Amino acid sequence: MQQTEKIIQSLQSIAKWGRVGSIFLYISGGLSILVGFWLILPAALGVFLIMMGIHVQKSVKAAERLIQEPDTSYEELLEHYAKVTKMQALYAISSIGAVVLSLIAIVLTFILIGGIAFFHDMPSDIEQYENDGYEDQDNGDFY
Repeated sequence: MQQTEKIIQSLQSIAKWGRVGSIFLYISGGLSILVGFWLILPAALGVFLIMMGIHVQKSVKAAERLIQEPDTSYEELLEHYAKVTKMQALYAISSIGAVVLSLIAIVLTFILIGGIAFFHDMPSDIEQYENDGYEDQDNGDFY
C-alpha cells in the first residue's frame, strides 16, 4: 500500500499520542489496582487499563515500523487497534456495572442507617413499662 502524506501524519500521530496514552493507561491502571486492591471490581478495571496500555504500546511500535518501512503490512497495527477497541468496550461495560453497583450500595447504606436510627429511638419493652408513672403514687394497702 502506498503511503500518502496523510497516512504518514496519522501514523506519526498514533506513535506520539499512543506513547503518551499508554503511559497514562499504565499509571491509571496501577492506581486503580492500588486503591481498590481489596475490592474485585476496581482491581479488574485496573487490569483492563493496563492491558489496553500494552496493546496501545504495541500499536505504537507497529506505527513506527510502518513509518520506517512503508512496504510493511498494516495487519499488526489493525490487530492491536482491534484489541484496544474490544478492551475499551469491556472497560465501558465494567464501568457502567461499577456505577450501578455503587448506587445500589449507597441506597442500601442509607436504608440500613435509616433503619438503625428508627429502631434505636424506639423504647424496648422493659423501658416502656418500667416507668409508667405509678411509682410516684401511694397506692396504700388494699386490704
